Amino acid sequence: PSHDRMAKVLPPLKGARSLGYPKRTARAARAVWGSEISAPNPDSQLAFGKREFKPRAATAEIVVSKTLIQNAPDVDSIVRVELAFAFGELQEIAYLTGDGADKPLGIFTASPDGISTARDISTDNTATAITFDGLSNAKYSIKDQYQAKLQWMFHRDAVKMLAKIKDLEGQYVWQPAVTLDTPDVLLGKRVKMSEYVPNTFTTGLYVGAIGDFSNYWIVDSMNLEITALFELLARTNQVDYIARLETDGMPVLEEAFARVKLG
Repeated sequence: PSHDRMAKVLPPLKGARSLGYPKRTARAARAVWGSEISAPNPDSQLAFGKREFKPRAATAEIVVSKTLIQNAPDVDSIVRVELAFAFGELQEIAYLTGDGADKPLGIFTASPDGISTARDISTDNTATAITFDGLSNAKYSIKDQYQAKLQWMFHRDAVKMLAKIKDLEGQYVWQPAVTLDTPDVLLGKRVKMSEYVPNTFTTGLYVGAIGDFSNYWIVDSMNLEITALFELLARTNQVDYIARLETDGMPVLEEAFARVKLG
């Protein structure tokens, strides 16, 4: 997904190699009723841990003939577009399924540092299919304060399945967009598709997610830079294009997400 539209992108790191973020690991106890002059009871439940964003480097390289560049003026721009696409694909895969080891931690990776298995919702789904009741369970497993910004995320194979699901009154729960550039809607929430959402429909596997994706944070320390080296491979009449960026990302509040899991 286009992370500048869904996720929260923090300002680039300047003069630092990492960014610590305090994570609330347990909520405070509820307030209690008392008398006019009663003393409050000190809370012993509120707890914080710490997550650390450490932007990791990603690189790519394309070598092109100088003769090709001279004879086809669009080659330079094509190479740059291809490099940008390659990095966009790499980042999207990591933001969704990255394991957090020298790369971002993804939405679909169960981890106590991101979204734990406590946010896996499989009730009423079958071993091979998502159901109407399973979708409802996922949506309403998320607290009210996040509901306004919820969006679904599925692979197109899952969308093909979802488009055929009917509610108990025989009405399709999928609502296709009726005007240009407006999103499809599922149970009242926008749907985003990605080729990199897990799409193996086998018991116990993830096949989608719903959440307030502004609670997925991305931190860069180097934006995408592309350098064209005209002299390095001059003996072989080639131009060497080198690209590099440094980024990290992870979910920062698991209760804002639910993963759709098969039964």
